[in-house]
Amino acid sequence: MQLIGDISVTRVVESEGSFAPIDFLLPGITSELLQANRWLRPAFVDDANNVVMSFHSYVLRTPRHTILVDSCVGNEKERPLRPQWHRQRFDFLDRLARAGVKPEEIDFVFCTHMHADHVGWNTRLRDGNWVPTLPGARYLFARREYEYWERMHREALAKGEAVPNHGSFADSVLPVMEAGQAVLVESDHEIEDGVHLEAAYGHTPGACLLHARNRNQHGIFAGDVMHTPVQLADPGLSSRFCSDPLQSARTRLALCERYADTATMVFTGHFPLPNAARLVRTGTAFGLHN
Repeated sequence: MQLIGDISVTRVVESEGSFAPIDFLLPGITSELLQANRWLRPAFVDDANNVVMSFHSYVLRTPRHTILVDSCVGNEKERPLRPQWHRQRFDFLDRLARAGVKPEEIDFVFCTHMHADHVGWNTRLRDGNWVPTLPGARYLFARREYEYWERMHREALAKGEAVPNHGSFADSVLPVMEAGQAVLVESDHEIEDGVHLEAAYGHTPGACLLHARNRNQHGIFAGDVMHTPVQLADPGLSSRFCSDPLQSARTRLALCERYADTATMVFTGHFPLPNAARLVRTGTAFGLHN
């Protein structure tokens, strides 16, 4: 557990390990970059040149609310193009319980964006139907993000094409809307005093950060603004999953420029430990100070 003033932050890991070749995730990477940044091995890029990634959520306990940031891959989801995600039976809810959090205690779920690995535990399968996992929570979806994927989903159905995001909009977002537990919010929405969103477009059209400020301390929940510390060594490297690679790079560089060498903690969406760290300048690039 970590603290941002009076706000406690707990990382709940769904899975962690080697994900894919680093040049699959970051098509523009060079061997020279890895050679020049030996600190990336083996914690973040293993000996087989696979990127090491964590899939996790964060639980924020503020003096007023309990907030879940991102909801991982989920169980029993049909994801045949991603074997690591397909029909899984992760013990995520048990891990949440071991962190001292009951599903009914969560007041808000905020998904930084709507890729399949950030919305999965929004729902679970019950009697053949997808229902919200967290019965008392309000699920906060950035309006711009939701409307983009809703349109993509609708157009794919009209054309008889495969629905986007491995079908996650259909099984992990729409059921929450239909249950009346979703709230569409603007990209600067304030959940409570000191906890608010900020637009971070590029990885997806409506992706957002979450800021948490309390007692002069500051944390940022960055989602997929960066997937791996390799992107600190070269912020211009966008992942193959970014909808707008150029905008993604601009957003990432702006985040690094603004918060490097400050006391702000950046809580990342996929870094293994240290998943939360201060950013530091290293010449023309950036690094981590745990």
